[in-house]
Amino acid sequence: MLSSKIPLELGNLVSIRYVLDLSNNLLIGEIPTSLSKLTMLEILNISHNHLSGSIPQSFSNLISIRYIDFSYNNLTGPIPTGAIFQNASKSFYDGNLGLCGKATGLNPCKRQRNRISNGLILVISLVCGLILFVTVLVITLILCHKFKVLDKHKKDSKKNDTHQSLIWEKEAKFTFGEIVEATEDFDDKYCIGKGGFGTVYKAILRAHELVLAVKRLHMSDSSDISEVSRISFENEIRTLTEVRHRNIVKLYGFCSRNNGLYLVYKYANKGSLAKVLYESSDLDWDSRVKIVQGLAHAISYLHHDCSPPIVHRDVSLNNVLLGSDFVPILSDFGTARLLTPDLSIWTNIAGSYGYMAPELALTMCVTEKCDVYSFGVVALEIMMGKHPGELLESLSSTRSTDVENMLLKDVLDQRLLLPTGRLSAVVVLMVSLALSCTRIRPDSRPTMHFVAQELSTRSRASMISEPLRTITIEKLAVLQYQQQ
Repeated sequence: MLSSKIPLELGNLVSIRYVLDLSNNLLIGEIPTSLSKLTMLEILNISHNHLSGSIPQSFSNLISIRYIDFSYNNLTGPIPTGAIFQNASKSFYDGNLGLCGKATGLNPCKRQRNRISNGLILVISLVCGLILFVTVLVITLILCHKFKVLDKHKKDSKKNDTHQSLIWEKEAKFTFGEIVEATEDFDDKYCIGKGGFGTVYKAILRAHELVLAVKRLHMSDSSDISEVSRISFENEIRTLTEVRHRNIVKLYGFCSRNNGLYLVYKYANKGSLAKVLYESSDLDWDSRVKIVQGLAHAISYLHHDCSPPIVHRDVSLNNVLLGSDFVPILSDFGTARLLTPDLSIWTNIAGSYGYMAPELALTMCVTEKCDVYSFGVVALEIMMGKHPGELLESLSSTRSTDVENMLLKDVLDQRLLLPTGRLSAVVVLMVSLALSCTRIRPDSRPTMHFVAQELSTRSRASMISEPLRTITIEKLAVLQYQQQ
């Protein structure tokens, strides 16, 4: 029942990382543009209020946003140009009769025609000519500067090649100077993603026939390496230099120079799983099954084949990349922790909102079962085509009766036809295993070794004889418990 306007000061809370939910209130007035400063925010929900005016175009600067909801207000005008706004479902804008744009279900924005006098046209032409001249001059100066920078990097590379290449793989002999040249000193046009810890660039080394993903970790305002970035950097190097697995991102090398921290990986050509799942229709049931299987094997390898075991701590849809043929690749080990027996397993909270195990958020006690829970959430999201938050909340509630009659066919991604034959039994098994991974009590969850083995052999899929159309979610949750 909050009323009045949204305070401008909310925009100063730049450390909000996960969610800002102001929905279902009585808020009035316009949406403050100051909220565009919340660049780490992932979820913004201001639906079901009485807000008016337009959605600020500056919201396109919310680089980490992955979920929005502006429905049921009195908003008007064009929606922001960012991809998350243009590709959002119509339901996130419902109830606003005045919004327009390229999003599905919205009317295209009409251009207003203004009559401009001949004198005004002349003035505008002169101003445009002046701007064009200044722009050409500035571009010329910038290009001259860049050529000087690249030339300096080439000379530095020749003088000190050992500093440029620290631990590059044996089959990939290249220097950091070549990466600088390929990205034109990390120009924004080579940027392919931004996250909480760093910015990722794409570098094509044509001489080596290599495509790389280069992560540059964020620096503090004082241009010094922040403690968080340094710890993240060291964790990722320590983890990935000891890890070799088909479904875990390949680290080619690292470099620390000129107050910068850089990690160099093999490039995954299809991007993040989150982008492919929500922005395309390429993932059929067979591809989804293979993705869940590959992810299970990757986490099982970290838990059971590494010594000491490694807990990733941030298994989420955004941290799974897809290579050729939709091969899943687990990435972003900046928050990983090695479970050394003689060290404390108590740590700061790390992980993504919506994927974090309940006990990690409450006690900060890191175990392999934290990854098991996150895997279960990701597996369900892949099968459902949306985050399973509401489903998991219903399952954990002792008072909820919604789940008793909830059919599996209604939970699976409605964009696809239901799987048939042997594949339908595998999908049922996969959902059942995912549900067992998301139990509240850590000791009641299976190990990732058990999950990976079950998904590989599919031995229990034949035990499920009931047709997919009649199976309930409640029966699946109990089914896997009996089989263990």
